[in-house]
Amino acid sequence: MTSSQPFQFDPQPIMRRAIGLAKKAQFQTDPNPMVGAILVDQSGTPLAEGYHRKAGSPHAEVETLKSFKKTPKGSVLFVTLEPCNIFGKTPPCTDLILDKQVKTVIVGCKDPNPKVAGRGIQKLREQGVEVIVGVCEQECQDMNRVFNKHIVKKLPYVTIKAAMSLDGKIAMASGESQWITGCEARKDGQRLRSQHMAMAVGNKTLFADNPRLTDRVSESPRQPARVVFSSKGNIPSDSHFLNRTETQRIVIAGANIAPEVRTQLQQAGVTLIVENNEFPEIPSSLAELYNLGICSLLVEGGAQLISSFINAGMVDCFQIYVAGKIIGDDDAPAWSGNSNIRSLAEVPSLTFEKVDKIGDDLKITGFLA
Repeated sequence: MTSSQPFQFDPQPIMRRAIGLAKKAQFQTDPNPMVGAILVDQSGTPLAEGYHRKAGSPHAEVETLKSFKKTPKGSVLFVTLEPCNIFGKTPPCTDLILDKQVKTVIVGCKDPNPKVAGRGIQKLREQGVEVIVGVCEQECQDMNRVFNKHIVKKLPYVTIKAAMSLDGKIAMASGESQWITGCEARKDGQRLRSQHMAMAVGNKTLFADNPRLTDRVSESPRQPARVVFSSKGNIPSDSHFLNRTETQRIVIAGANIAPEVRTQLQQAGVTLIVENNEFPEIPSSLAELYNLGICSLLVEGGAQLISSFINAGMVDCFQIYVAGKIIGDDDAPAWSGNSNIRSLAEVPSLTFEKVDKIGDDLKITGFLA
């Protein structure tokens, strides 16, 4: 935390309340970050609060300060993310803060957006506002992992989801896979779908399981765009993927896709991305998805697609469901496919954030170290 502290109360509980406000809009603000704000008086008592509800709606600072022509003397504005100093769909929040004559602003973390990146803080300080940065900084950064990734890298935030036996198998050698995990874990896995802007499977999974690729358990799901990686673009005619009544459908194909297949997909209303190589390359495919406005991607399999993402170094988060079952067959497929790694020094390492018990199964949340 930087700068002096011009108040006589603990700022962390207030910032954590602002974080809680921000999270009320979880999965609703893409491509924007979640942001919460609270205005308190000299003793730390809240005077007003607000949060950014969805892209295009007023920012958290606007929601918090809208009822004030001029903020009370000695009041302090808490905001989880650096106030913006640029015109987007709404005017700069720095101008609003100055107009409302806020004299002290507590910022959770700086905005990683290269267009802002400290300039909002600098502008406020140049105009005489006391700005303190870094209260609950890590918590403020962590809640916007998706935004932090896509705004800097111009790529979607990628989550791998896999359901497996205790010995890491996702199916029997025969291909039988329904069901390794229990009902509660499967429902939780469906909820992950609406927490991402798009979800992806490989061509083999589409043929074997004919998945719907939708969230059918959440009360108000944000249904993801449906993506299939298929080098030749072959989609079964009876596939649920071809259902026009659901969400956007995207096929990522290789350069050798047949002209008639290309035409069929386009006539079916499918968005087609054709790579320059025989097999889709993960980095360039992700860049194309980002150009379509997709900021977060859930990859559900199969093993070959998952290993392609891991080998490309393009995974940000793992959501792994583990059942208390042992398949014990060397020929049964493992969830991570073949990484072609030959030494421990090359093995990707995960940082485990938490382990939850869901029904009879475990859910492990990890991030690539």
